[in-house]
Amino acid sequence: MNTKFEELHDFFGAYFHQDWTIEHESAEEVISAFLTESDIDVLRLVQQEINLLIRDNKDEQKLREYLLKELSCYYCYWNEWGTGEHWLLHIASRLDIMINQLDSST
Repeated sequence: MNTKFEELHDFFGAYFHQDWTIEHESAEEVISAFLTESDIDVLRLVQQEINLLIRDNKDEQKLREYLLKELSCYYCYWNEWGTGEHWLLHIASRLDIMINQLDSST
């Protein structure tokens, strides 16, 4: 198991596992499920780890391999997104919106 990004590994492994397309119609639906099923502390940790992964500046091929082999992500983002960085930034943005909503409701 990847210990550098434990929460990110848990997120991808639990939500973008090999059979994610059986449970969800789209990657956006998967992200929405995660956002509604997770508490704010988990959302913050996943967001932090996504930001750290982006800062690692892996080239596109290495990022694809890392997401699959180390983080157990079985979503082929390159079919919908230009780069892995763009997709990860999108997830981080959705996390930010949800975290802000939860913060403002407390």
